[in-house]
Amino acid sequence: MGIVEWKGVGLFLAGMTGIVKAIPVGVALKLSIFEIGSYVSLGSIVTVFIIYLSGEPLKKWITKKWSKEKMDKKKGKFSILLEKHGVAGVGMLTPGTLGPITSIIIGLVLLKNTSRLMPYLVAGIILWSFTLAWLAVEGFDLLKSIFGSVSYKLGYHNNL
Repeated sequence: MGIVEWKGVGLFLAGMTGIVKAIPVGVALKLSIFEIGSYVSLGSIVTVFIIYLSGEPLKKWITKKWSKEKMDKKKGKFSILLEKHGVAGVGMLTPGTLGPITSIIIGLVLLKNTSRLMPYLVAGIILWSFTLAWLAVEGFDLLKSIFGSVSYKLGYHNNL
């Protein structure tokens, strides 16, 4: 395996921990927007499906593990989104706001039919992964151009 493939594997694994955590890893590895979005999406989707397939035993473990206050706080945000936007809106919005792992866990606890959430959650993960990858790469390039030109004018161009 070449270095490019190992970067992809690393970003996939980072994507399994969540979208927001993995995007900076992709930027640091100097991967393209498409590569970042793809690997992060795949990693997050695999994690979501593992949690989804764990089903009832995981649901029982989570309700024991999480404090009532923490669960109520997450349920509150999720319930507001659910009432306002429905299952489709929740699936599209929560991967970027609460994170894909939290979204599926709360979905398991709150929704009777979590399978209705899954297609929207996958679509939301893909949408947020590519959008945040684009914003991160373009934002980083903008910062490099701004601070690169400033450092060049100050005489620090040899250090870039």
